[in-house]
Amino acid sequence: MSLLEVDDVVVQFGGVTAVDHASFTAEAGRITGLIGPNGAGKTTCFNVISGLQRPNHGTVRFDGRTITRLPVHRRARRGMGRTFQRLEAFGSLTVRDNVRVARDIARGLGGLVRPAAADVDGLLERVGIAAYADERADSIPTGTARLLELARCLASHPKLLLLDEPSSGLDESETDAFGVLLAQLAAEGRAILMVEHDMDLVMSVCDDIHVLDFGRVIASGPPAEVRANPQVQQAYLGYSDVDDPAAGPDDTTVLEAVR
Repeated sequence: MSLLEVDDVVVQFGGVTAVDHASFTAEAGRITGLIGPNGAGKTTCFNVISGLQRPNHGTVRFDGRTITRLPVHRRARRGMGRTFQRLEAFGSLTVRDNVRVARDIARGLGGLVRPAAADVDGLLERVGIAAYADERADSIPTGTARLLELARCLASHPKLLLLDEPSSGLDESETDAFGVLLAQLAAEGRAILMVEHDMDLVMSVCDDIHVLDFGRVIASGPPAEVRANPQVQQAYLGYSDVDDPAAGPDDTTVLEAVR
């Protein structure tokens, strides 16, 4: 059984259907990509999963239980952690204190009894931003802030990580290191569901990929299979190799078109 199951979810805003009977899963110990053109409904799906958006139809199950109507904080308590496309750090706090707040909330009363400084510094070290521990969060580079959000998520020991464009702002070497970190986190038994526009990263680290277009899942499978799918190519560039065998771009270039 999948750790996360999104089943036949529909989200409508007035007369606009943002998510159209979407179904997909995320498995423990695997990295799953959720990709698609801008406006395809990816972040709306994340909002449904995390509890920020109630669907008009459909079901969300997490760790064997239906959570479709469960509030956000109770989903977090059950082991769900999320980062956002728009950075949500406490700008006036240091990087260390941002993670300390998350760690203390996760520990509840236990956080008042035993200081979490060692745990916090260990998390900063793990995501590679220990050098920024004493900097204010609103003064650090965007890529570093993305890693700060990941460290805050990890402070609650989540079973599922929902990462919304986590590599945005990272340079090439930082993205490579981030890919290694994701693989390590998945190997520890976490499920990772990632919305990402860096197709090199998606294709290199994801075990499974689901592709959204106009709110519908148009393809699911391993990276090589999805990359070669004519419907996916059509969604990204408006044509596929099947339509035009002489079109030219290789599969990776086709999927790098979305930014």
